[in-house]
Amino acid sequence: MKRILVTGASRGIGLELTKQYLELGCSVIATCRSPQKANALMVLKKENPQKVDILSMDVEEEQSVESCFNSLLQKKIHIDLVYNNAGIIDWNNLNEVSASSTEKIYKVNLIGALLVTRHALPCLKNSADPIIVNLSSRLGSIKIRGETQLGGAIAYQCSKAALNMLTKQSAIDLQKHNIRVISQSPGWVKTEMGGKDAKYEIKDAVTKMIQSLLKMKSNQTGIFIGEDGDLIPW
Repeated sequence: MKRILVTGASRGIGLELTKQYLELGCSVIATCRSPQKANALMVLKKENPQKVDILSMDVEEEQSVESCFNSLLQKKIHIDLVYNNAGIIDWNNLNEVSASSTEKIYKVNLIGALLVTRHALPCLKNSADPIIVNLSSRLGSIKIRGETQLGGAIAYQCSKAALNMLTKQSAIDLQKHNIRVISQSPGWVKTEMGGKDAKYEIKDAVTKMIQSLLKMKSNQTGIFIGEDGDLIPW
């Protein structure tokens, strides 16, 4: 049985990842800042008491991240797949975005993923086929942005470009441990972030994401793919 850890699992894509991996027979460690408020996760836990663990983790705070993984290590729990899903956005452009908002976006979207990756390593090393998936975005592709000239959301776009570099570099650093790392864009999804006019329903986007991961070759690492599995330019 595969064991999946998802950050930001209380809603949106993180919640749907939890649901669908449970349906596939996996066990899921669902993390979020406030488990006591995560009603949808509590329902899943009640329905799948042996397969769902809900743990507190605030990716902005290293002590919270470290504490979460230490508790797993003490129980000798391995992890096969980590989804760095937690993320936030600010749609403001260059002239409007504040320094404090930019700092917070980087702290969640980039530094949070770095902290989770680093502290997850002991649990991942105990897996036969460990992989880390960083939830990125086509908005983080420098090539695509240059071709479309889409402005706005500058802090978010920069944070996702930086996350992609984290993917590329950590894939190199972790290759000796046989831990694969990829960036994956879920596409334009009808979440609080994506809005009601987005292309995909959450369920459809997550189904595509999971299926594309299942089709990946075992030697693929340090790449940036879409929900459909196609390569996205950096």
